[in-house]
Amino acid sequence: MAVHGYELISEWKNSTCGKTAKARKDGKVYFLKKYQTPVMPLNNGTLDVKTFEHNRKMFEEFVNTRKRINAEIRTIAGPGGNIVIPCDEFIDENHYTEASELIEGAVDDAELETVLSSLSIDVKKLLMQTAAGALFSVHNKHIVHSDLKLKNVLLVRNSTGNYVAKLIDFDSSYFVDKKPDEVVGTIDYYSPELGAYADAEDDREALGKKLTEKSDIFSLGLIFHFYLSGTLPEPVSLTEKLRKRQEKGKIIYCWVALNSGCALKISPVIHSPKYISLIEDMLSLDPNDRPSASEVLRRLREADSVIEEPWPEHGIVIDKEKLKALGVVSFRKICESKQKKYKVFFKDKSSAILNKDDVISRHYCSMIAPIGFCEPRSEDHIVFDLEKIKSRGFVSGERIILAGVKGYSFYRADSTPTFFKKDTLLAMKYAKTKEEPTVFEVSIVEPWPEHGIKFDLDSIREKGYVKVEKATMGETKGYSFIKADGTSRFLRVEIVLLQKLAHAVK
Repeated sequence: MAVHGYELISEWKNSTCGKTAKARKDGKVYFLKKYQTPVMPLNNGTLDVKTFEHNRKMFEEFVNTRKRINAEIRTIAGPGGNIVIPCDEFIDENHYTEASELIEGAVDDAELETVLSSLSIDVKKLLMQTAAGALFSVHNKHIVHSDLKLKNVLLVRNSTGNYVAKLIDFDSSYFVDKKPDEVVGTIDYYSPELGAYADAEDDREALGKKLTEKSDIFSLGLIFHFYLSGTLPEPVSLTEKLRKRQEKGKIIYCWVALNSGCALKISPVIHSPKYISLIEDMLSLDPNDRPSASEVLRRLREADSVIEEPWPEHGIVIDKEKLKALGVVSFRKICESKQKKYKVFFKDKSSAILNKDDVISRHYCSMIAPIGFCEPRSEDHIVFDLEKIKSRGFVSGERIILAGVKGYSFYRADSTPTFFKKDTLLAMKYAKTKEEPTVFEVSIVEPWPEHGIKFDLDSIREKGYVKVEKATMGETKGYSFIKADGTSRFLRVEIVLLQKLAHAVK
């Protein structure tokens, strides 16, 4: 039996999307996927015009979205790459159908857990890197996969005998700025924000705005945890409500635990501080606290023991020798609830989350640089160009006197100081001469005696007025405030006092 030029070599099987089958065309084997919903309505008279048009429009929008996503991903996916995308789309009867080349060497779903348990940590590292790299490419196209799970990160043994990960099954994918009315996935691998969206009956539009590429990062974190431990993370503890649900035999998904205020614990089978820290960050409740796919890839490529430079605005320098002597094997920057902190791992496999003050009190830093930039000395009559100074890598600065010469020390992120004299700052255009404000002579009339006020010259000058005259509007006595360009404004005495252009005299 042939379908659009593809000769079926297997029976159609039911799947989550609809039906799948294997087929052959031009000597190659393909994987066909036939979507069961939505379907192209048939104009056979069973549907009224309104329903027919609605169903037709829904089907066309679905097909157009699928084709746009496939076309965009094809620009980054090629034969033998780590992103598997359909190479052909067509309508079979009234069903949208996609064809992809069958991947040689793919591990069967039934054997996946057994194969993973047999792999070394180095092979698993390669799997994680290839998965993160593929996802990084997809996210660069502003596409959310939305259904990352073990089965959709295909385990494939390549021609060299190594295992790599390949992203498949973009059925639920969408452009981040063009979300469909319904965003779907696999419930075990939902992110907290996707779970909240799926559960909500009201305010779904607001919840849908929180769905970004970071939702994929959460799902990928679950996959990494499974790669390294053979299980998904479990809650540290359960609320009374969740405990009762568990006693009834219901599964407590990771996203449910987090949205209920419970924390997740990383399996003790995972020993590497690098992987523990990375997965913890990927599984953060707040999407903003999760790393991007490119950051995940960078951290996977790092050595297990990493001492990162501190946050520049903290103005501290880490004493790496002291950290080593105190048993610290990893020191990393993290964001927790939008606060910049540090995750520290020790040789005994314990860890701690520290803020800047904790780092200082533990004597992990050798010096403290000033925070922010000082104001220039008044006698120098200069203004710093902070945008240019920061673009050169400086993060703070202070006034100092070096060998009797007045100047400024600017500090880089590692607290390395550079001394600048005023003339040097001007020559390098790190500063410019301060323009003296133009001082206008202000002509002020004596106030109306009955008003009992005295004009405030500084306030009048600050607001740009150069002349004040007595004036009347109708029977109301007031004042005309005149600017240098000749524009005039009449103000009653109450407004003059309210704007602090004068004050009452007792």
